[in-house]
Amino acid sequence: MVLSLRYRANLLEMRSFKRFETELAHLGFSHFQPLAPLRPWVQRYFHLRVATDLPQSIEQTFYPDGGTSLHFYFPTPTQTLTQTLSGEEPQVLFHCGQSRHSHAFLPGIELMTVRFHPGGAFHLLGIELQDILSTSSVTTIDATQLQLTGLEQLLSQLAETNQPAQRIALLEHWLLQLSLRQFTAVLTRHKSAMVGLVQANLPKLIQTQTSLEDFYKQLPLSRRQFERRFKQETGLSPAQLLQLNRVKVARNLLSQSPNLSLVQVAFDCGFYDQAHLHQHFVRVTQQTPGQYKKRKMSQISNPRSR
Repeated sequence: MVLSLRYRANLLEMRSFKRFETELAHLGFSHFQPLAPLRPWVQRYFHLRVATDLPQSIEQTFYPDGGTSLHFYFPTPTQTLTQTLSGEEPQVLFHCGQSRHSHAFLPGIELMTVRFHPGGAFHLLGIELQDILSTSSVTTIDATQLQLTGLEQLLSQLAETNQPAQRIALLEHWLLQLSLRQFTAVLTRHKSAMVGLVQANLPKLIQTQTSLEDFYKQLPLSRRQFERRFKQETGLSPAQLLQLNRVKVARNLLSQSPNLSLVQVAFDCGFYDQAHLHQHFVRVTQQTPGQYKKRKMSQISNPRSR
């Protein structure tokens, strides 16, 4: 049953990307899969190039799932796209918030995003989310202030091309170099036994039917040690990430199969009953499952409604 649900959750995730391509077509949305060596840490790359002739900005809502993001905003060209680039470097922001938020996309804006799995930014960028979240209420940070190795050179290279595929290639090369540097540093500190402990256990943890008690029994560390390390890398407790993932699967189910009853959705997502689904869904999305379901069914019958 668990393996079946995991496969279903993965399938729902892939279908959600396809749905985004349709729903966000007016934003020039596309997505790319990372190279195999980066997949344990990087979920996807996203690219948006909003048409310059849109009459106004478009607002989209995003929901937390435990992951973090690097956003590269490219300067809006003052000339036509067929003319030469201005050479201005993109602005880069790191987003680590775990609450629902909305973003307004302006006409002509171009954005490239690296979406990290929970803990991915810790391993590749060396960012300890616990430190950030405990010392600041700000969840979107100018990434140049994080002193990431090679970032300045990357920004200069990105400014020299306007081709998304070339920009993704430059970005992946940078991330691969960071992964080698981080791995070497860990080995130098003689902590190879701890490399990827959190990341290796994420697939088990985000199973919708996971029992935390059974999960902790399988770990080589005590519950307290693992939770401390987990929060350092992800900024969340294992229980918080499990609930975020259950709500994420519920959202995908309601989006892709809105005719399912809420009782069935609650069961498939690992909630004790519909009341628990309602409680956690409202906490994460600020709307009830019924309201979310009604909106998705409205979008199916009226595709222009978002």
